[in-house]
Amino acid sequence: MMRAATGVLVVLLIAGCESAKPPESAESPVPTAPPISSGTLPAGKSSTGSASTEATKKAFEGITLTIPAGWEEQPPPNDIIQAEYRIGTKAGSIRVTMSSAGGSKEANVQRWRGQFSREANDPEPQQETVVIDGEEAILVELVGTFRDGFGGGGEQRKHCMLGAVIPTGPANFFVKMTGPREAVLEHREEFRTLVISAKFGK
Repeated sequence: MMRAATGVLVVLLIAGCESAKPPESAESPVPTAPPISSGTLPAGKSSTGSASTEATKKAFEGITLTIPAGWEEQPPPNDIIQAEYRIGTKAGSIRVTMSSAGGSKEANVQRWRGQFSREANDPEPQQETVVIDGEEAILVELVGTFRDGFGGGGEQRKHCMLGAVIPTGPANFFVKMTGPREAVLEHREEFRTLVISAKFGK
């Protein structure tokens, strides 16, 4: 009789263990991570080191310019240059600088001319006077071997400079675009549009 009771107890224990197992279909769900946001900036937003997707206004002392889309703002290398931009092209990188200084418009143009030496096939320097917001400014186009005494570095052949001298009161405001000739000339209209966009005022 003891053996029979023991057998019944073993059967009950086995049955209890089987009933305690969860159903095979009731598996625990696998936790999933939340989706990662893209973190993209709003359209047109730019900061130093990035290019804006649309034209933006840049205010300086006494003058405001409209910067074309796609120009990448860089940290100015010194206190004289108030703003600097880079334009990447297949023909090479273009540098655009903006600064202000005293002296006559003509004296500054002559200084720029002195930074270029022409070879046989290089065109003559071009210069014109344009009216910007009621004031006369000078535009120049120089082609040849470029020596930037202020920026350092060696001679750079087949280079081009587009320059603007804009009077802003006791000082002049300068915009210079320099780089490989082919690259700069491709952006000639952008440069002209930038200069013509100038508005005077605090």
